[in-house]
Amino acid sequence: MLKNAHTTTSIFIYCSVCIFWIINASTAAQNYRLPKSIVPEHYTININTYLDNEFKFNGYVVIKLKVVEPTNVIQLHSADLDIPFDEVKLLDNDENKIEIDSQSFDKEQEFYTITLNDYLKNDDKNYSLFIPFAGNLTEGLAGFYRSSYIDRATNEKKWLATTQFESTDARRAFPCFDEPEMKAKFKISLGHNSNYTAISNMPLEKSEETGEGWIVDYFQESVKMSTYLVAFIVSDFDFKNGDNITDTIFRVWARKDALDQVDYAASVGPKYLQFYEDYFDIKFPLPKQDMIAIPDFNAGAMENWGLITYRETALLYDPNISSASSQHRVASVIAHELAHQWFGNLVTMKWWTDLWLNEGFATFMAAKAIHAINPEWNSLNDENIENMIAIYKLDRLESSHPISVTIGHPSEIAQIFDVISYRKGSFILRMITLFLGEDVFRQGVSNYLRKYAYGNAVTDDLWAALSEEAHKRGVLQEGMDVKTIMDTWTVQTGYPLVTVTRNPDGGLEVNQERFVIGAKQRDTSCWWVPLSYTTAKSSDFNDTTPKDWLKCDSNAKQLPTTKLLEKGLPENDEWILLNIQSAGLYKVNYDDKNWDLLIKALIEDHNSIPVLNRVQLIDDSMDLANAGRLNYNVSLRLLTYLVAEDEYLAWNTALDHLNYLKIMLSRRAVFGLFTKYIKQLVTPIYEKVSYELAEKSIEAIKRQVLISAWACRFDIGDCQEQSAELFKNWMNSKNSDEVNPIPKDLRGVVYCTAIRKGGEKEWNFLWQKYLKSNVGSEKVTFLHALGCTSEQWILNRYLDWSLNSTSGIRKQDMIDVFGTVSNSPLGFYLAKDFLKSRITDLAEYLGQKSDRLTRYIKSLARQMHTPLELEELEKFTQKHENLLKDSSLGIQQALEGIRKNIDWQNKHYNEISTLFETMDKIERKI
Repeated sequence: MLKNAHTTTSIFIYCSVCIFWIINASTAAQNYRLPKSIVPEHYTININTYLDNEFKFNGYVVIKLKVVEPTNVIQLHSADLDIPFDEVKLLDNDENKIEIDSQSFDKEQEFYTITLNDYLKNDDKNYSLFIPFAGNLTEGLAGFYRSSYIDRATNEKKWLATTQFESTDARRAFPCFDEPEMKAKFKISLGHNSNYTAISNMPLEKSEETGEGWIVDYFQESVKMSTYLVAFIVSDFDFKNGDNITDTIFRVWARKDALDQVDYAASVGPKYLQFYEDYFDIKFPLPKQDMIAIPDFNAGAMENWGLITYRETALLYDPNISSASSQHRVASVIAHELAHQWFGNLVTMKWWTDLWLNEGFATFMAAKAIHAINPEWNSLNDENIENMIAIYKLDRLESSHPISVTIGHPSEIAQIFDVISYRKGSFILRMITLFLGEDVFRQGVSNYLRKYAYGNAVTDDLWAALSEEAHKRGVLQEGMDVKTIMDTWTVQTGYPLVTVTRNPDGGLEVNQERFVIGAKQRDTSCWWVPLSYTTAKSSDFNDTTPKDWLKCDSNAKQLPTTKLLEKGLPENDEWILLNIQSAGLYKVNYDDKNWDLLIKALIEDHNSIPVLNRVQLIDDSMDLANAGRLNYNVSLRLLTYLVAEDEYLAWNTALDHLNYLKIMLSRRAVFGLFTKYIKQLVTPIYEKVSYELAEKSIEAIKRQVLISAWACRFDIGDCQEQSAELFKNWMNSKNSDEVNPIPKDLRGVVYCTAIRKGGEKEWNFLWQKYLKSNVGSEKVTFLHALGCTSEQWILNRYLDWSLNSTSGIRKQDMIDVFGTVSNSPLGFYLAKDFLKSRITDLAEYLGQKSDRLTRYIKSLARQMHTPLELEELEKFTQKHENLLKDSSLGIQQALEGIRKNIDWQNKHYNEISTLFETMDKIERKI
């Protein structure tokens, strides 16, 4: 699943209470996991869906059971379902009825328990459990729920019923053994009004008309799979066929008045499917693959086997309206979800502890697939840098978590669909590929998939498959194995800082420690670090094979002795650079002399160091300055080379760090000098990109959008004037609904600038465009821009509308509204007051998935940097602890982030102020 990313107080509290949490979570698992004395082998599911004003469903499930251990208790999951106990039946092979003693629900743990009069034996018998049930089609975006849209031809509201089961919501649609390891086959039939069409994981087998406009659709039996991958949808949607390049029938579904936006997905989807079949050397196991765009969808997409569900923004693309970034997003999400058909669906993690085996692999493989189809997009480098920066931000917190993280109560699962599972998981797979080699990795992964097909696996199973192939090909030395190396990256939190110091007696001293900003004590965690490096003289940036390793002893907790590098070392007057192509997940700090030599090299000829390592130097130096391990004078001096930089990735990284300084300084006296510094830095590149030709690469487009956004925000050049003029011309156009003169890739920048500088008239004009738009990505662009206004009353109204189901703002987009409002100096205070006063309403409106409140808290916390703000948020979260119980990890990370912001103010504000004042004096003298 692609995300848009507790009842126990111990969840994810590391350091001093780490051991307690692990023990507590392990104990909790005993209470929240189903017993394995009985397992399902087959489900027959029949569901009738009533969408015409009733919004209900009912039906029955017959579960074929296998007894593993003698027991008189059948325990499975059910939530928010009505089950008539007197109609529940258990039969043996011979249709003999097994007497039921009692039945009960445990609402907290969502268990449905059936106690029998006699014990079932683990013999050759199978048993069939018949359970009728009924439920409501809510708008909660979880389980079997309802969504709607307005038919543009008739202006009529249309309804559909759809599913979202990951991670633990299949139990809201039918009673089941709702754990990933309890795989079974499924035979599904769906009853519905003849005005609708039903689809599910498998192809339609037959349809029966039962009278009075009612149809029952029967679908083929599925392969063996987990409950969270089951899917069924009842709608009036239509489809287009994808390109016929594999044996799989490929269809893309959407509401009928958006069907013209599925062509791109129908074209690239089969190509990605074919790429994965070739890469893994394993055919796609199902006869068909459907993809469908859902109007209301909490996640970005969901990889249900054979029926992938998407937000409209993640599947639909209009070449006349959608931006290049939107096209790239659609490609990325489709590639991600199709990769899941092997990683997650064919082979599934045994428990959510190893969620990264699903999400990390899908993220990693998506970049490969896109690069294979569109190499000009530079997706591999783009993905690598985006992952790296996101990981470094989150994983430097003490409240981060390991890639493989112990999960107790199912309510904890949602919190680990985050940067660590997705991006860190992807990054370490790239790291493995670069030190094992592509051929070893590819074959090892194929072996792993074949061995565990239609079953479940844990992380160690993957390590074993890769080690076996690596030893077979002589890539790993005897005594080294992938598990020993990679456990240090997956079972402990964080990443290392590698420090390189020139030794007066020759050689280089290299040591490691965990990189944590503001840590109270030194963390002695240890990683197996692949050391690749080059020097000014050799300048070999192609070989990512480790020249050496920083190693750990058996418990990976001893701080290793210093490593002395002795081969391929620099002369006294030349630089050395570690971590070629950012192949490893570690930061590097050098002695002052080496930093000076690297900065000199960048200023004299920045292309002498490839872009991935230029990005690394920018990111490392700014983070090291933030952590107090390097003077800001060094990192800002390094940024001066940007006057000659053309690459989007380098500028994006630099401006990301400068955005943090903007937040830290926005309410301080030195902000005026910071603004002046930004203008001096960005003006040269803005003058270049604003005159680029219309036909550009996707990288050039992203660079132009990025630079223009900063130029308009800081009033650089003619950006604000051009934006205002473009928007005015659009407003004054007689056919503004049909023709938009603003370049589609710059619309977000132009809209935001015009709304910020304008008033109610401009806001209302754009709001009407939002209401009329038929393109999901365009609607999101409108929503973001509408939050840019400087009118306080409009912002307050906008926040209120986000919580009003009749306003036109969908529930899935609420956080986008809140986030864009809170991102401005004025909006921050309004958003904070809104959350304080409406927290109960928000929790009730969002419903079962209350972990979404995490994003509200984090949006505010990013901009907080005073002790008073910290105290205010601490009291607020404590007061509403019950409403925020499913957001404990996010709240802990948010509060730690504020503490680090306060620490930055105490340690660095005077240093930064002095630097900007000095630069200003020098500039005025010149």
